[in-house]
Order: sequence, then structure tokens, then C-alpha cells
Amino acid sequence: MSTIRDRGIIKWKAAIMLSEHKALNKKLCEEDNFLNKKTVLDDYQVEKFENNIQYAMEYHLHIIFILHNEGNPQELHGHCVYIHPVTKELRIQKKDSSFEYIKFTEIIGVLVVD
Repeated sequence: MSTIRDRGIIKWKAAIMLSEHKALNKKLCEEDNFLNKKTVLDDYQVEKFENNIQYAMEYHLHIIFILHNEGNPQELHGHCVYIHPVTKELRIQKKDSSFEYIKFTEIIGVLVVD
């Protein structure tokens, strides 16, 4: 009486993975980890962002926020209407009069459009 010992997908792994494939997979993983890292801001940059936001709020100017979105920078256009002092969230009013809430820690760039 013979029993079938099927190893499933394990039997195909050795044939599919060449050394070039392993090197390429390692390189891709390193690049993905590089993209997911958030830039570290120093105190001077944070203070500059705060001053730009305050200036734009005072004169009702358009702001472009550059946000960290899992390695891909995302732009948000609008006017800063309110800053919550405890949670450090900003209420941004977009052109279509809808609101979006962002945390100050997500911001990696602020541009004020005069």
C-alpha cells in the first residue's frame, strides 16, 4: 500500500527562485523600506511651518500642504480655518467648501500662495 506524499507548493520553490531573483527581491524590499520612512523635521522647520500657517490664517491666503502618505507625498490645497491646540489637528477648507482634518505630525511641507 503506497501513500502519496505531495509537498504542495514547496516542491516548486527551488526551481523558481534563482540567485538573481533573490537579489532582486532583497533590493526591492530595501527600496520599499526607504520609501516608507518619514522625513525627520528639526525644530527650525517645524517653527517655520507654524509661522507660515499662522501668516496664511491671518491674511486668508491659500496654503499647499505636503503630507506624508506611506512614502508617497500627497498635496492638499486649501485654507486653514482652525487649529485645535490640544490634539494639534488642523481644519482645512478645500475649494469645494468641504473640510479635511490633518494632524500636524503628518505635515512635511507648507507652501503659502500669495
